[in-house]
Amino acid sequence: MKHQYSVLIAFLFFSCSFVSRLGAQSPQKMSYQAVIRDVSNDLVTDHIIRVKISVLQGSEDGVPVFEESHLTTTNSNGLATFKIGEGTAISGSITDIDWSAGPYFIKSETDPAGGTNYSITGTSELLSVPYALYAANGGVEGPQGPQGIDGPKGDQGETGPQGDPGPQGEPGPQGDPGETGATGAQGEKGDTGDPGPTGPQGIQGVKGDTGNPGPQGPPGPPGSVAGSDMQINFNDGGISGADPAFLYDKGSKHMSVGSSTPSPSAALEIKSTTGALLLPRMTTEQRDALDGAEGMIIYNTDSQKFQGFVGDSGTTVVAKSEVTSATYFIGNDGVNVNYLAQTFTPLHSGIMQAVEFNVSSLTPGFNMTVQLFVGNTPGTGTFLTQAQVVLNSLGWNTINMPPGFLLNTGATYYIIISPTIISSDLIGVTISNGSPPGQHAGGNLFYYNSSSLAFDPAPLDDMDFRIKALVNNQGWVDLH
Repeated sequence: MKHQYSVLIAFLFFSCSFVSRLGAQSPQKMSYQAVIRDVSNDLVTDHIIRVKISVLQGSEDGVPVFEESHLTTTNSNGLATFKIGEGTAISGSITDIDWSAGPYFIKSETDPAGGTNYSITGTSELLSVPYALYAANGGVEGPQGPQGIDGPKGDQGETGPQGDPGPQGEPGPQGDPGETGATGAQGEKGDTGDPGPTGPQGIQGVKGDTGNPGPQGPPGPPGSVAGSDMQINFNDGGISGADPAFLYDKGSKHMSVGSSTPSPSAALEIKSTTGALLLPRMTTEQRDALDGAEGMIIYNTDSQKFQGFVGDSGTTVVAKSEVTSATYFIGNDGVNVNYLAQTFTPLHSGIMQAVEFNVSSLTPGFNMTVQLFVGNTPGTGTFLTQAQVVLNSLGWNTINMPPGFLLNTGATYYIIISPTIISSDLIGVTISNGSPPGQHAGGNLFYYNSSSLAFDPAPLDDMDFRIKALVNNQGWVDLH
């Protein structure tokens, strides 16, 4: 679906607001702000866009003496902000412009989808050259221009630092004496005095004769066992105790807690409505120090995941990123072509099973193709396999890939997700946007550039994705 947008340039000025002295060095850049609106005059908010800026000499169709591009995101007011002179250079340099050889014009070209298909253009004359830049080229400061139109209200600034405390004031006059307070509480009892001297030792008495031992008494009757059959005996306040809901069946070797009858199919049954089973909790370092045995389960406090120790094989996630801070729309209407690629390096070697990605919006029945390549630069790798699916649901979608392709630890692969057919349908997939960055250290996100027919990298970002593989060695795997 092709979108139409409009751009309102709120204000344009040089970032140098004053020159403290003649001959001071001027910053060679200008601040630029623009409000982006769609065809319904609604603001385009929190959206990734790309803007190409050109400085033209002589006329609106003049020769560009400087060109650069900016990839930025509109804020909650639809406002895009950046500094001319800090973008990705295309041609020329802003420091080489002779501002006295004007007039000059600013031309802006915008792709609201964040690519290089610039569908919005606008050109306006730069009527006044900022004093610092013009003086840096030998110009003379002209008279002050008229007050410009107020731009949209900016975001709330951060709170300034705490000011230094003021000087100590002079002491006030002596107040009147207060009323007499109430009598205090009784003081604590004093310490006990030292004991008096010990009296003299008495005379030792005469030792009596030892008596004969008495006869052996008869044995007493055997004591009773606490509780009934299968109840586990325990120390209950110094005496033997038992509980009808704490049982052990010697025959089946089954045990139950909270139930009056051991379950015949459960080695351990815990029945409770007031408490939960708390598994061992440990860090990754503590987990790896264990002598792992197949079937072990722990809670990893580093990854905040339940994990199990598997035997010779098991399906697990070998690469992923789950940031979900922005949305990128994929589609192909025959004019606008937008799709993504993601490179990754598997954590474990194993047979490729599935690709998962997070869908935030879509046209039901969207036809999508997922392709797998080996290589570290999309567009230059070796094709391995692909799957075509029809998507109808939001959230995490699982795409099962054809079996038989081995992913090796240390190798780099990439997936490309793209529309299968030309239509007006769109699908939005979630990605990171640099703050915070993506989570997968072994790869990054790429945007397809329909103008250059190549992929432009976004080094700090990843799409939200998971790669699942059948791992053929023992080890710990996430259980969710």
